[in-house]
Amino acid sequence: MRISAKRLLGGAAVLSLAAMLGACAGRPAAPVQVNQAGDADKSCHALLKELNDNQYYMARLVRESNHVRAGNADVVAGDAFFFPPVLVAYDEGKAQNIELRTYQERNKKLAQLAVDKDC
Repeated sequence: MRISAKRLLGGAAVLSLAAMLGACAGRPAAPVQVNQAGDADKSCHALLKELNDNQYYMARLVRESNHVRAGNADVVAGDAFFFPPVLVAYDEGKAQNIELRTYQERNKKLAQLAVDKDC
């Protein structure tokens, strides 16, 4: 049983396409809930700690977003000219934007709770 070159090339093309589509760029967003159970019962220290933690996560998301933009520039500048299907790897950074927005809304809520408690 001999495999023809045409069949081998077709199989390689299918595997390559499956690998590219399976690794589509981006990741699903994991937004934080703005209103969480137990918010009203949190102490001033817990509120301020969560505000600080959220600011750290937001800075991390901004760095991730910058990294995504740099990766997109590499994809568009070089590889897309020679091999257009590589544009599947273009990441619009939607997950980072959604998560950043929800962290901002959460921090507004926590800041209002802290003001209400005279922290």
